[in-house]
Amino acid sequence: MLLNILHMHKHPVYILIRGGSMKNVKSKLSTTLNIKYDGKIITQNQMKILKLISEKKSQNKVANILNIPPSTVNIQLKRLEKKLGFKLTYSSPSGTILTDEALELLEYYESMNKRISENPFIACGFISGEIGKILFDDIVVSSFGNVLKLYNMGLTNIVGIDDPYWSFRMGEPVPVAYDHFVMVYKEDFDFKNLIGISHSAQRIVWKTLKNMKIDFSVTKVVKNPYYAIDLVENGYSLFLNKGLLRYVKKDYIVEKPDFYEKTRHTINFILNMEDYEDDFEKLVLKKRKEISSAGFEPI
Repeated sequence: MLLNILHMHKHPVYILIRGGSMKNVKSKLSTTLNIKYDGKIITQNQMKILKLISEKKSQNKVANILNIPPSTVNIQLKRLEKKLGFKLTYSSPSGTILTDEALELLEYYESMNKRISENPFIACGFISGEIGKILFDDIVVSSFGNVLKLYNMGLTNIVGIDDPYWSFRMGEPVPVAYDHFVMVYKEDFDFKNLIGISHSAQRIVWKTLKNMKIDFSVTKVVKNPYYAIDLVENGYSLFLNKGLLRYVKKDYIVEKPDFYEKTRHTINFILNMEDYEDDFEKLVLKKRKEISSAGFEPI
């Protein structure tokens, strides 16, 4: 059981992915949707209770359907009300009725659930997501591990790849821009106290350091490069994608390594849509200036 956090362009969505190995992930995995509403995480079970109350108008009937005590239904509702800060139900001659706020919450949940089940995503890693947000209005940006799971489950139309290593393993990549790595640190750059970012193209840096016989140690590994940037405050040193420099604090030191040109790599997109490549290339050409302004080198 693994909780994966996906950041959408407008609302954060949480997908719970259960079971299955990556060898046959498409057939073995299923998705369960949790949402983040007004900054509060709401589980699928809580939403199921709300949906059943809207249909049955009875906590006792909901308890019977879910095979749980009525007191459990009531406790779940009270907990959710406390979390959200507003009433979810009220009593009427017709039974237990959802408040307008609860109905709005339920409508939002069902719209997101429908989207996940019926409408494939545009999903990008954190780096490619910076370009994806320029090209598209509504995308999912997450760790590449999450993006890969969505891709293998058939839930993506377009995938942005941070590390070109994965591109040819997933399909026919369309290169969009070049990126490089720069050194980010607070006081002194410490090769023995580096932050690693999983599934990133940092592997190019590590390989280069090994070839140059530079002794280094990756002492902490994170999934999120924005978190890695924050950790620089704690004394870590970071090789960061140039395309993310806008997120670096002004009091951090940024410089190019001697092997800067050797860190050049492509940011690619995989198109799982028939006959879309020409339109995609036209879109990229149209957005070249914006991509360049974001710190990338358009191809």
